[in-house]
Amino acid sequence: MKQAVGKKDALVILQESAASIRQLIGNQKYALCITDCPAFDDVADTRVYGFSCQVQFAVSCGLLTSTEGEQMVNDLENDLEVIKKEAVDRSAQ
Repeated sequence: MKQAVGKKDALVILQESAASIRQLIGNQKYALCITDCPAFDDVADTRVYGFSCQVQFAVSCGLLTSTEGEQMVNDLENDLEVIKKEAVDRSAQ
């Protein structure tokens, strides 16, 4: 049985994926892993890379425009930078 995926479905899936990454990274700030663990940036980069591949696939399928896709990836990267900055500020206290 084939099921078509529309733009709305793609957006929901991508937003859930981004939220999962934000939650994962956000949870780590309370354990101070962000500032103390050099591998943390590699994990975050890997998750963002995977997300950007999902977004690119949606763009390639015509479910998102390239501008929408770039905005989603930029929003996630910016949110993760804010989380990291908050963790660094917290650990400095």
